[in-house]
Amino acid sequence: MSGYDLRCVIMGFSASAVMRKGAVIAKRQGSMDGMMMAGLARQGSRLACWLPVGVALGIAAYFALPEEPTGWLCTAIVGGVAVGLALLVGSRWVVAVTERAARWQLLGCCLGSALCALGMGFLLAFAQARRQPPMPLLPLESMLVEGRLAALEPVIGRHVEGGASWRMTIKGAVFRSPWWEGMAPLSRSLVITLPAKDIPAVEGMNPGEVVRVRALLRAPTAPSWPGGYDGQRAAWFSGRAGTGTALSPVERVDDAQADRGRWGAIRGQVARQIEHYLPGQVGAIAAAVLCGETGLISTQTRQDYAASGLAHLLAVAGLHLGFVMGFVFVLLRRGMSLSQRLSAHWPCREIALVASLGAGVAYVLLTGCHIPGLRALGMAGLGVVAFLLGRRVISLRGLALVALALEVASPAVVLDVSFQMSFAAVMALIAGYEPLRGVLARLGGYGARPVGRSWGQRPPWWRRMAVGVVMLVITSLLAGLATLPLSMAYFGAFQPWFVLANILAVPLMGLWVMPAGLIALALMPLGLSAVALRVMGWGIEVISWLARHVAVMPFASWPVPSFPAWDVGLFLLGLAVLCLWRGMARFCGLGMIGAALVLVWVMPRPVMVITTLEHALAVRQEGEMRLVEGRLGMPLVRQEVQRALGWQARGVGVPFCQAGICRVPLKAGQVILWRMLEGADEVLQPQQSQLCAHVALEVNVREQKPLCMAAQHVSIEDIKREGSWAVYDDGRGGVRLISARMWQGERLWVGPMGFHGVPPLPFAKAE
Repeated sequence: MSGYDLRCVIMGFSASAVMRKGAVIAKRQGSMDGMMMAGLARQGSRLACWLPVGVALGIAAYFALPEEPTGWLCTAIVGGVAVGLALLVGSRWVVAVTERAARWQLLGCCLGSALCALGMGFLLAFAQARRQPPMPLLPLESMLVEGRLAALEPVIGRHVEGGASWRMTIKGAVFRSPWWEGMAPLSRSLVITLPAKDIPAVEGMNPGEVVRVRALLRAPTAPSWPGGYDGQRAAWFSGRAGTGTALSPVERVDDAQADRGRWGAIRGQVARQIEHYLPGQVGAIAAAVLCGETGLISTQTRQDYAASGLAHLLAVAGLHLGFVMGFVFVLLRRGMSLSQRLSAHWPCREIALVASLGAGVAYVLLTGCHIPGLRALGMAGLGVVAFLLGRRVISLRGLALVALALEVASPAVVLDVSFQMSFAAVMALIAGYEPLRGVLARLGGYGARPVGRSWGQRPPWWRRMAVGVVMLVITSLLAGLATLPLSMAYFGAFQPWFVLANILAVPLMGLWVMPAGLIALALMPLGLSAVALRVMGWGIEVISWLARHVAVMPFASWPVPSFPAWDVGLFLLGLAVLCLWRGMARFCGLGMIGAALVLVWVMPRPVMVITTLEHALAVRQEGEMRLVEGRLGMPLVRQEVQRALGWQARGVGVPFCQAGICRVPLKAGQVILWRMLEGADEVLQPQQSQLCAHVALEVNVREQKPLCMAAQHVSIEDIKREGSWAVYDDGRGGVRLISARMWQGERLWVGPMGFHGVPPLPFAKAE
């Protein structure tokens, strides 16, 4: 085996000679290393697709640490990257003269690539975390906030009396108060929620204007339960200082810096025109697919689309971008073909393709440049370039290149659900259609020449329609099955009817809704978009009717417990093995996927959760979740508690509590005791020995002294200091306690004990 062949394997070029030699060695020797070499050689250029996977694993390793990496660990990581580079360089220039040396040379190249990818991912995440500005100290009292308006958009799924609530993002904010005189502008943004009655006063404002509002500010929230959504980490990497609620109308201070030509202002104008002609939820869905404004979609509409498996139609992603570019391409291509001169002297197909890419760029900018849209745009751009150069338009290597670019630009995006679902769906589609390409060609009549039909004659219409229907079913199955576990992990529900709903709804979206919407966008500057918008609204009504009826079908949405982060990572790694690896070993990915789906049902669940949301305290007993403190009527409390306990929140009340004392039995005969009444120490003192018998944990959510000194305790001070708590039964007569702070670890976005933030005050002029 020559060094050139090995370089071909690592760098992603053709490696047919390596494949043949590896297979001959494995067949002749039958050894384990020979089989390993044959398996690696069989991958060829597919090995290059594993580079973003290795970088993602390195990024995940940084976020999985219980504390910030020390200097010694970072030095070791840098040393590992250097060793990997040395292995790559050495394997490239050292020529193997024997078969054994060739095997070690190939393994050295793969090991060096793995070390470089893992180390670079870890260092990229570490560098991004260190680059973020410090979290400022926010005032606890209401404050007059003044800063530059960056965005104004409705709050997703949040509706109050009088309409939907909106939020505005303020950058460079300062606090107008004598205590904060001379403060430096905040390096992080503030997101302030506005009531519906104040929306008319700010609808005419544009990004860049200086505004002033009195608001009550809040720091980023910790997880509502150990293992839940970490708002502090999300705020750290998104550049957000906190949130707030407006207490006064917004005032315009200065509009000299306003940028009325930005895409955000255009997005707002488009959304207002859509709302004018299409009121209600039809207009909200139209605004979501045309300009990315999803805040007006109600909770019920989201639930219907989610239960029917059509939630992806409400989020701008590759499907919508494909509809936009396909419509523009077909329109221009057919229009140019009407002219014989253009068809004979101009490259009409290439011109239409480049123009469709320009339309895709405008659409992504209009909808807000979200991660799924950027991923799809990157794939589309690579596809257009590949088509112009005569290469394969859609490939796994192109997807790997786009994923690597996003990981390098923002490593924390690996933890984002949209990033994971988007790439999982596209990877499954590309890998799934590879073995089906020839079958679909023969089904459509493009393979061999059928009897009675000459070469160059198009297949009959029924065969082309059959291929379209089959491809629609296959696309729904591949994308749905690839993203279904992720949907279960992040949204806590399983939708078995997604294939049926997508087979009917996706063609309606592509052939009816999106074309009418694009025509409406083109006619909006002329004020002639009313008819096109109403036609679009009719199609949306049909899709919404379908979503409502599928959502109420039997077993339309099953609640599922929460997925830990390592379980999601195991599923994604198994999916990567199944889609990227060549050979029979790829089916090991099915085993990893199956293990990820099984472990989530058998892993231990807490018997009690004390959340910070409404101070809710819930327990799991006799197959039901019961709430003892707080209000379970809040949807967020119900959802978070249900996902934590892994059980549906059916039972409400305290039927097993007496005289303010509640007891939860454990497996080994011990009990958990918590006290609901305050100031009853004198009454309970005579019964102390009886009440404290077999008590492993005492929970006090009131300001009161402990009753059982020999047991473990969780007090209100512990909740204030450590956040939410989860209580596990260790099966040996004791309990295991995990707080939100323990689960988060000592990270940059958490800060040391008692951390509140860095005050943005000026330095003293003199000591």
